Amino acid sequence: MSEPVPMSLSVPTQKCDGIEDGSADDGDSIPESNVWGRLLTINKIFPSINLIEKEYSFGRGKTCSVVFNSSEQQTSKYFLAYSSTHFKIIRDDIKNYAYILDLSSNGTYVNGEKIGKNKKHILENNAEIELASKTNRVYVYIDTNANEDSSIPPVVSEKHIVSKQIGRGAYGEVKLCFVRGKIK
Repeated sequence: MSEPVPMSLSVPTQKCDGIEDGSADDGDSIPESNVWGRLLTINKIFPSINLIEKEYSFGRGKTCSVVFNSSEQQTSKYFLAYSSTHFKIIRDDIKNYAYILDLSSNGTYVNGEKIGKNKKHILENNAEIELASKTNRVYVYIDTNANEDSSIPPVVSEKHIVSKQIGRGAYGEVKLCFVRGKIK
């Protein structure tokens, strides 16, 4: 039997790039069958959202579905860069996909790539959404129709939503996970 590796001899793990601890919901108030996607927060000043409507708008404007007006958001260095309607997420039921529409003056990014004002980008499972700067990571989009990774042990997947790979260490890969729970 092999000896355990002393901590002083183990290889250090990679930096996590500032991903915040987030919680996600399976939603006990919304039937799971009605949820077609989720926006899970990477940045705690934004709420995680179960997507059930066909269209959502996000921005500082009071008419948006999701209004950026919390005290934490208002003190963010990016707050003034958010547009009245910064972006929309729209579900195309006929073609069975969701896309993001950039309506901002200062940019909406998916996985670090700028979309461009009045342009659309199809959202794939685990897509990362950044606002006003590709370093301002806000959400991870989860497509509830995507197949779960069968290599994840049930003891983990029952309590966590396992997202994309964010690093690799000496003993395996590191994945972004969200605790299953209520979205507030």
